[in-house]
Amino acid sequence: MASITRPRSQQSQRRTRSERAVLAAVQRLLDAGECFTELGVQRIATEAGIARSTFYLCFQDKTEVLVRLAATMKDELFSRAAVWRPTGPSGGPEALAAVYEDRLAYCRGRAPLLAAIAEVAAYDPVLREAKAQEIDRFAHHITSLLQEEQREGRLSEDVDPVTAGQVLAWGGEQVIVRQVTTGGPDGDAEVAREMAYGQWFGTYRRRSDPGGSRT
Repeated sequence: MASITRPRSQQSQRRTRSERAVLAAVQRLLDAGECFTELGVQRIATEAGIARSTFYLCFQDKTEVLVRLAATMKDELFSRAAVWRPTGPSGGPEALAAVYEDRLAYCRGRAPLLAAIAEVAAYDPVLREAKAQEIDRFAHHITSLLQEEQREGRLSEDVDPVTAGQVLAWGGEQVIVRQVTTGGPDGDAEVAREMAYGQWFGTYRRRSDPGGSRT
C-alpha cells in the first residue's frame, strides 16, 4: 500500500507546484505589461518553467488560470471587507471609508490583473459567470448586514436588503475597477469616502418619515 500511496502523493505535490508556477508566471507577465489575450499557452508554460503538456494537466485553458487568479484576489478582498460592521467600535462611515481605501490600495497593486479580468469577462462567459458569483458573495454579505440592522430597528423598513445588497456590491465593484484602471492614486481616499458616505446615509442610515419621504 505504501508503495502505491507515495507516488500518488508525489504526483499531487508536483501538480500543485506546477499550478502555483503557472499562476505566478501569469501574474508576472501581466505585471510586466503583457496583454492577457495575446498570451499563448506556450509563452505561459515557458515563463513557468514547465512543459506545455504539463500546463494542460493543471488547467483546461488559460482562462481557467485567470479565473483562479481572480478568485484568489476576491477571497482576499472579501476577508478585508468582512471585518466591517455598521455598529460597534469599528462601525460607521469613517471605518467603512477606510475599508474601501484599503480595497482600492490592494486592487491598485494588482491593476494589470484587474484590467485583464475586466477585458476577458466582457467576452468570455466562464470568467463572466465566475466574476458574477464572486460579486454576489459580497452582495449576500451586505444583505445579511442590512437584515440585522433592520431587525434591530436601525434601518428603515422601506429598504429591501436583497436589492440594496446587489446595488451596493455591483455598484462598488464598478467604481473600484474604474478608479484603479483610469484614476490616479491621489484620488483614492476621496473616492473611498464618497462611496462610504453614499452607502451610509443612502442605505444604512436611511430613514422614512410617516408620510413616506426619506431623510
